[in-house]
Amino acid sequence: MAKKKRKKNEWLDWIKAIVIAFIIAFVVRKFLFTPIIVDGPSMMPTLHDRDQMIVNKFLYRFETPERFDVVVFHATQKKDFIKRVIGLPGEHVAVKDNILYINGKKVEEPFLEEKKAICSHIVS
Repeated sequence: MAKKKRKKNEWLDWIKAIVIAFIIAFVVRKFLFTPIIVDGPSMMPTLHDRDQMIVNKFLYRFETPERFDVVVFHATQKKDFIKRVIGLPGEHVAVKDNILYINGKKVEEPFLEEKKAICSHIVS
């Protein structure tokens, strides 16, 4: 009889552990972190098509995105976009001759240096 009770308790312990693990995984995935796959070349050279990454969903509940931060947002219910923050609220953003201007001032884009070097090498 004691063996049966011990075996039953062991099964209950395993079931509890599995249920707790699923609950923790759900909370982490829903509110803290989520995996995402980059779709398309728009973020090159920083991120490449089919790159995989883990997104921190929690950070921007306490901080606002800053210029040049990479952010993920819901474009539709089924589609997320990965983009870089360029303009901040109230700013005027313009691109003339492949040069970025914010509020009329030229802004360096250090994340594009690799891409510019490759393009200038191809043109030369």
